[in-house]
Amino acid sequence: MNFFDRLFNRKSKASIPPMPSWETVIEMMYDKHLDAFSDEVVKVIYSKDHSMRYVVLKDKKGFFTYQLEAIYQYDEDEWQYICSHHNALPAMWEPFRGIVGKSVFENIDELLKDLKAEPEYKSYF
Repeated sequence: MNFFDRLFNRKSKASIPPMPSWETVIEMMYDKHLDAFSDEVVKVIYSKDHSMRYVVLKDKKGFFTYQLEAIYQYDEDEWQYICSHHNALPAMWEPFRGIVGKSVFENIDELLKDLKAEPEYKSYF
């Protein structure tokens, strides 16, 4: 039975790297996961501490929209699972407060004007 335990539990807890500090996570996540969008990424605006970002997108019809994202750092259990995969990052970008839908704009100037009026932009950017 000891053989089966070793076979299925090859990674000991000692081999899992420690969770990086928040500052390191922020550095690691800079410009990551921008390829996950189906629309073209036109511009990325980061908050003062780089833990949040506005991603400005352009669809195939030429309309612009944006999405506010924040870094979600995995907890210890998630980190242990993620470490079993190669090239794992300790966090991911996710929509801020789960809000995905934003208005659609015909040009980027209107979009930036609307974006700068948001309370989150005024607070964090």
